[in-house]
Amino acid sequence: MNSLKTALWICALGCLTAIPFIVLPWGIIEAIMMAFGLKSIPEIPEIPAVMYFMRIACGVLGLVGIFFIMLARNPLDYGPMLNLGAYGLIVFGLLALVLGLRLRISPMVFLGDTLFGIVLGVVVAVLSFKARSVSETKAGVSR
Repeated sequence: MNSLKTALWICALGCLTAIPFIVLPWGIIEAIMMAFGLKSIPEIPEIPAVMYFMRIACGVLGLVGIFFIMLARNPLDYGPMLNLGAYGLIVFGLLALVLGLRLRISPMVFLGDTLFGIVLGVVVAVLSFKARSVSETKAGVSR
């Protein structure tokens, strides 16, 4: 159970790292993007719609982080929501991989998201299955 909680806290912290990007100046965001391999673009466009979508996506990712905090506090109380978190991470990782390859961007841009989603999604799915099995076994013994 502690391993499951730790994995969920890692998911939460990973998602919450997006929150500062909601308010960071665009020049800093641009510099970070360039550091991740988007050097082929001379400048990330300072178009209001691009800025809006990028900041909204970071806000939504922050909300997903809060979802994982809720799960991490007492995972087995959330039943299907725990599955949603695990499988949602796997889908996120696969989506990052497919989009990164399809858009032919540097793997440095999408590989972290891909590994984060797939690895942690599988870890959370396996650990939640084990934790449920142990919990059900204990419940059966106490009857």
